[in-house]
Amino acid sequence: MRFEIIISYLDYYIIERVIELRAKSKPYIGQVTLAHKIGVSEGYMGKIDNPKEHAKYNIRMLGRVAIVLGLKSYKDLFPDKVYEHDLVRVIYEESKSYSNKHKPDKTGKIQRKYKSISVTPLSEKEIEQWKKEGKPYLKKIKE
Repeated sequence: MRFEIIISYLDYYIIERVIELRAKSKPYIGQVTLAHKIGVSEGYMGKIDNPKEHAKYNIRMLGRVAIVLGLKSYKDLFPDKVYEHDLVRVIYEESKSYSNKHKPDKTGKIQRKYKSISVTPLSEKEIEQWKKEGKPYLKKIKE
């Protein structure tokens, strides 16, 4: 199954970055542990990690995430550059071999239930069309 979302490039980057840092942490920090340590519900953390949901981190949560992950700088959560485009279309594909944890495999690649297969900035024309459609977040892609 494939689907697409429209999301802020910065939100997309930060969500993916936290998953990566969490998965590669020693010891491993799971969704539940991170949720408890930053003071949000397990369900809300699950929604942030699930691209089918529209939940995101806020600045205060990111500050707490940085502490829990033992980061030396907030820079470790953010991209090195300012993105030229605000909104992106991300296409995801559901993994058939998902183990229910975002742990790295033997090659260091993080196992995910939903794998992003493309990230494309929206043009001004596409943004206008998206607004006319009522700003839908999620669309299923016919295969």
